Amino acid sequence: MTIQDDGAKNYHVRPSPDGRRVAFDSDRDGERGIYVAYRDGSGARRVSGTGFAAVPTWSPDGSTLAFVRAETDRPAVWNLWLLDLASGRSRRLTSFARGQTWSASWFPDGDRICYTHDDRLIVHDLATGSAREYASPMPRSVVGLPAVSPDATHVIFQVARSGAWLLDLHDGSMRCVVTDPTAEEFAWSPDGRRVAFHSRRDGQWAIWVMTPA
Repeated sequence: MTIQDDGAKNYHVRPSPDGRRVAFDSDRDGERGIYVAYRDGSGARRVSGTGFAAVPTWSPDGSTLAFVRAETDRPAVWNLWLLDLASGRSRRLTSFARGQTWSASWFPDGDRICYTHDDRLIVHDLATGSAREYASPMPRSVVGLPAVSPDATHVIFQVARSGAWLLDLHDGSMRCVVTDPTAEEFAWSPDGRRVAFHSRRDGQWAIWVMTPA
C-alpha cells in the first residue's frame, strides 16, 4: 500500500508494533528528519526537531523511537538518540566524537538496544548504561544495520564488502551467512527462522529471503 506519495524522498519506513502508525525519515522540509504518520499516510509530522536525523526504529511497546542524529558542529558525525513520543522529549544515547552510529535494533524486552559504530557492534543496556562491544569479524571493516533475532540469541549485521554475518550472543562467535557484499537492511521473520534483506546481486535492488541456520 502507498502511505506517502507527495514528491518527497521518504526512507526507512517502519510500522509501529501495533500497526497503527509508521515512522520514516524524509527530506520534505528541506533537511532529513524523522516523521511519524498514521498507517494511511495522514497526519505526518516531524518529531526529531531541527537538524539531520534518520533511520528510526520503534521500541517493542511503541512508546519510543531510536534514531541517528548528526552533530550540529560536525555533520559527518552521527550519534544515537531516543525519543519518547508521549512527551516529545529526546535524550542522547551515544557521544562518539567521530564516525557514524548506524541504525539500532531493539531487543524484544525493550531493555537493551543493539547498534553499530565504525568497526564495532554494541549491545547497550538502557537500564544500567552498561555496554558490551564486539569487534568486526573482518579487521578494520565497518559493520552496520544490525537486527536482533526474535528470541534475542543472535544478531545479523552487515560487514562492508563481506556480506552478512551472524553473531551468537551466548558465546560471542560470528560466522558469515551470506557472501553477497550488497546484502543489507535485515528483518527477521516472527519465528526467527528466516531473514529478509535488500540485495542488488542481480543488478537491481530486490528483496531476498534466507535461512541463517
